[in-house]
Amino acid sequence: MYLELAKRNLERTKVRSALAVVGIVIGVMAIASIGIFGESLKASVLENFKDLANEVIVTPAYSKGYTEIDKNDITKLKKTSYAECVIPVKVDQLIVSYKKSKLYNTIYGMDEKDVERLFDVKDGSIKLKGSCVIGYKIAKDKNLRIGYKIRIGDKEFRIAGILKDAGQRFDINPDFAIFLSTKDFEKISDKGYKMVIVKVGNLENVNLLKEFIDKSINARKQKVNVFELKIIIDRINDVFSKINTFLMAIAAVSLLVAGVSILNIMLMSTIERTKEIGIMRAIGAYRQTILKIFLLEALILGVVGSSIGSILSILGGYVIDMLVLGSAKYVLAPSTALYVAEGFFVGITTAVLSGLYPAWKASKFEPIEALRYE
Repeated sequence: MYLELAKRNLERTKVRSALAVVGIVIGVMAIASIGIFGESLKASVLENFKDLANEVIVTPAYSKGYTEIDKNDITKLKKTSYAECVIPVKVDQLIVSYKKSKLYNTIYGMDEKDVERLFDVKDGSIKLKGSCVIGYKIAKDKNLRIGYKIRIGDKEFRIAGILKDAGQRFDINPDFAIFLSTKDFEKISDKGYKMVIVKVGNLENVNLLKEFIDKSINARKQKVNVFELKIIIDRINDVFSKINTFLMAIAAVSLLVAGVSILNIMLMSTIERTKEIGIMRAIGAYRQTILKIFLLEALILGVVGSSIGSILSILGGYVIDMLVLGSAKYVLAPSTALYVAEGFFVGITTAVLSGLYPAWKASKFEPIEALRYE
């Protein structure tokens, strides 16, 4: 009975009720859509680092006077059970000549299998015996192709492969780099190992690996520094979560406006129906009855508006993702349902809270005073 009365009262003010619903729809849609986009943006960024979470980067302790990593220390790392894979890297900056152009470029000396493990090839293949592999952007900028020959120092190398665009990384930046085998690297440079990338099979082993390094390599003097990439990923995750919360808070302002609209509608309805409320009280309706009817009206507005807004928010998230990210593959992620549900319940809560005061005010009318109202 209460529900029927509430529905009838809302139908009597269709335009005002519709405007209140529209306000809730916009608010819920804004909150959920921005939440979906924020989560999509975070997922898109973290995807570039998903393979780095289990990496630990070991570098020389430059502040302690060490500029290279000793081969014996690399051997210790390879023998530990915590390391699934140990990738030593030699690095130098050398002049690279191609036809009449020259450039000062980063050269990496690595084992062929390690390059294959870290990067994907776009053209050609990863073959480093007497050949080289180059990054995507240096190939694009200098118009280099498979089979072309470049000169590094006094040695000439044929380009065997061009890597895919890898973007910014925290270990090796391959896009502008040239990769040689360790033996070929030693023919043109006397630089030693500047970095060791250690991949652990289990993230729980990261701390155990750090303890091993402290005890076996840094026992007497600090020879190397240890940097775990999981820290960066955790910080990125934390920053994006805070940004997303901030954006959703801004979007919630639209729901606040919708709440004020509902408050206004319910107060006007209370005044317009003062005599009706007096009659209901005079024939025996309890204060709780009046309170329930008005709260149900607010709840109906909230449920209708939140339901429509939740459905449209998925479309809104899709549009924003396509415009900003150029892809909508994250829209249907499990987190999407969470933000849609959050928008739905925030919309309903806003509507009910906005209807509390008008409902309380209506329930407090005295029958005699209400019947006198014109």
